[in-house]
This record gives sequence, C-alpha cells and structure tokens, in this order.
Amino acid sequence: MHVDYHNLIAVDAYIESGKSRIFVGRLTQKEDGFVFEYDSLYLRINTAVSIGVELPLTRKNFTSKSLFASLLDRIPSRKNPAYGDYCSHFGIKEEESNLLILLATIGSRGPSSIVFEPVFPPSFRREDLKEYRVAIGLSTREFALLFDISASTLNRIENGTASGRDIMRRMEIYAKFPNVALFEINRNRPYVHRDTFYKAETYLKGLVC
Repeated sequence: MHVDYHNLIAVDAYIESGKSRIFVGRLTQKEDGFVFEYDSLYLRINTAVSIGVELPLTRKNFTSKSLFASLLDRIPSRKNPAYGDYCSHFGIKEEESNLLILLATIGSRGPSSIVFEPVFPPSFRREDLKEYRVAIGLSTREFALLFDISASTLNRIENGTASGRDIMRRMEIYAKFPNVALFEINRNRPYVHRDTFYKAETYLKGLVC
C-alpha cells in the first residue's frame, strides 16, 4: 500500500525492548525550526534514557533551528551505496529533502532501541467524537459510563484541552464498528439507567448492517 508521507504532521519516538514498546516523545517542525517534547509519563520512568546528548531528561521541551544532531545522525548518508534501496523500500524519492519524512522512513530503525514512526492527521477528531455522542443522544456523563472512560477526560477532549490519544483510538473503533460499541455498552449496562441504555442500544443497532 502506498503511503503519502507528505501528509505527516510529526514523528513519534519509541523505545522497543523485547516485546515492549514505550512512547518517548514527539518531534514536530515549526516555521522557525524543530521542537521535541518528551512524554510526561516517560520522564517519570526510572529507566528512561535520553534519545540524544542534546536532549537530556532534565527538560521536557527542546527547540532547535536545525534538526537535532542525534536525530539527524539516524538518517543514512546519500553517499551510502544502499541509499536508493532504502528509499525504494519506503516508496520515497531519493531526492526527498523533508527531514521529518527521512527520519520517519529510512531513519526509523537503527542500531539503538529507539525507533521513529510517522504521525498523520487523525482520521477521528474531537469534533467527530462529540458528534457521535450527540447522535446517540447521550450526555457526557452517560457516554462516559457506557463507554468506560472518565467524564472529566471526555470533557477535556471535547473542549480541546486534552488529546486523549488512546481514548480517541478506541472511540474511533466504536464509531466505525457498531457491533463493538454494542458489546461495550452491554458490558457497562449496570452503571446507567435502563432508559439510557436502551436509547444507546437502539441507535447502535440501527447502524448494524
């Protein structure tokens, strides 16, 4: 499947060890340079390591007019005889100059345990989540109870003060697969009034082909 990397908006860094993967932080590009932000949870891990000497764990946010040297080093040299093969593997042109694209593709895997992944615009946005909730006819409290999430977190996501990345992924699945949503609300049926449950059940059953 062809991937248009020119749509990416950021690059996420992870540490892979054995069968585990831990989110480290996100690299973005602004008009005046690059920004790397460590994940708050990652900074609390006792075994956390920095992803570069110029990106110590003593701070959360870093800015640079040019790509951080430790990240730039991950991108193979154009003089490398295999450079064309690397580009071909990811479906990018050898002339590609976008550093985020190069890091997320040919620089994504290296000798260290740090890996980089492209980040694309979300296909399910907070506006979609609110529209989905309203279509079912639920208040934020009712929706939170039926779909087993925090009502305060739901409010922050809808208001744009929290990203709720993992929750949004789950909500997208419910929105796209009503049978999965039906399973979830049945699991949480004891926590809401029966009229609330039947309202949600009726709507979701209407979406099932």
